[in-house]
Amino acid sequence: MKAGKKAKEGGKTLWSGGIFWLFLLSLIVFSCQTPESITSSRIKSLEQGLLRSVYFKGEKPEKLRLSDRMSFYKVPGLSLAVMDKYQVEWTKTYGFKEIINYQPLTNQTVFQVGELSQPVAAAVTLRLVEDGQLKLDEQLGNYYLEIAFAGRRFQPRTPFSILIKDLLSHQAGFYPWISEGYSCSGLVPDLTAVLRGEEPANNFHSYRGFDQEIPVRFSDFNYVLLEKYLTEQTGLVLQELAKEKVLGKLSLKNTFFGAPLTEDLAVGHLREGPEVEGQWFCYPEQAARGLWSTPEEYLKLMIELMDCARGKTSGLLSPTVAREMLSFQTPRSGYGFRLEGERERFKIYLKGKTKGYRAAMLIYPALGQGAVAMTNSENGWVLIDEIFRGLSVIYDWPDFKPEEKTLFRLSPEIYQQYTGRYMVNDNYFLDIDYQDYYLTVHPTGQAATKFYVETQTIFFSVDPFIRIKFNLDERGQVTGLVLWQEDYEIQATKIN
Repeated sequence: MKAGKKAKEGGKTLWSGGIFWLFLLSLIVFSCQTPESITSSRIKSLEQGLLRSVYFKGEKPEKLRLSDRMSFYKVPGLSLAVMDKYQVEWTKTYGFKEIINYQPLTNQTVFQVGELSQPVAAAVTLRLVEDGQLKLDEQLGNYYLEIAFAGRRFQPRTPFSILIKDLLSHQAGFYPWISEGYSCSGLVPDLTAVLRGEEPANNFHSYRGFDQEIPVRFSDFNYVLLEKYLTEQTGLVLQELAKEKVLGKLSLKNTFFGAPLTEDLAVGHLREGPEVEGQWFCYPEQAARGLWSTPEEYLKLMIELMDCARGKTSGLLSPTVAREMLSFQTPRSGYGFRLEGERERFKIYLKGKTKGYRAAMLIYPALGQGAVAMTNSENGWVLIDEIFRGLSVIYDWPDFKPEEKTLFRLSPEIYQQYTGRYMVNDNYFLDIDYQDYYLTVHPTGQAATKFYVETQTIFFSVDPFIRIKFNLDERGQVTGLVLWQEDYEIQATKIN
């Protein structure tokens, strides 16, 4: 009995010793990790760990390879920069500038960034404010009227106020409008024509739908008016102002407004895959969406603004002004930025689009972490979303996680009423059938996709994430549907 007891005690000793040695080994392994090895591991984890928007309850989110998802979404090229501890931790490019000669991207390859132009224009404006050349509460109401209604019989009867800070935060009252751009081989309007909605501008008059009772309306018209005013007040076009006041001070040589002066640029690609006519479109509304940049340089600008807000006194902006820029001026925006959340969940999340390009930035100022991604494809946002979800797992961000969906089954009669053919146009149809607990939607010339129940009239697909809503008349008969994917919407009429 004593021998058995001693053996048991010896077993405990051996087991305790095993735990000790495992613990010691883990400490040795951990201590051998360098910042470079940690970063390398993170890059590898992302390249093998993208995540879809949704997954089914009872299953684990599936990790996806970056290269496979680029091919799946027909995205030729991606450039990515990631921040940790208020520094650019790593940058990397994937794929090609275009699909003709397959030239690989470099870290210096520039992309059009759409709405990501607006924070840069806002920084230029705030720099002018700090230099005493402008005031945030400067009144532009009469200035706008003189531009928009000169020589016209109709004149607004009610006086109204437009302040520079209203333009910066999208609360001047303009109707939500996004510039579609112009082929650079054709006529391109000036800013006056854009505000007046006159040829060759392809937009309506900027006063259409104007309503200052609505607090926030994200509209390119805000930054069109701002850009015109800055130019007239300083005598410099935006390209020159930005270089002098912001970009030159930070040595951002691959970030600029206007036509690209470098051959190292990514060519835009349409949703279906081919290149944009002329490689890229012109945007006279440069403050709104005419910036070219790289993820690394754009992230460096963001870091500078955050450093200033954290107290840097010799930076681009004073701490007070930088904090104001990065603070809520409305429930959804700062100066040039879209803002969400609070405390550690407070984030800057801004997406940009132009013809053939998609870009986005997601930054957590309280954590000193975030990323900027740029693509040369109109399908880029869905890919970028999957990248951000993968990064959220790696860096333990407080949100931007895939959504869990529960599978539901409806009665066969409900599925049956949605089956049939839906016409988008004369050459494009959606044929819908059902199998067991899901609908199959078969677009003309494309593979069929499974759509699962969200509500009795709304269905969703997983890969890619698309939602459709069936429209019913007063008798409960299906008349058509609406399909949403990111910023893309189509409507279809049921024809049988």
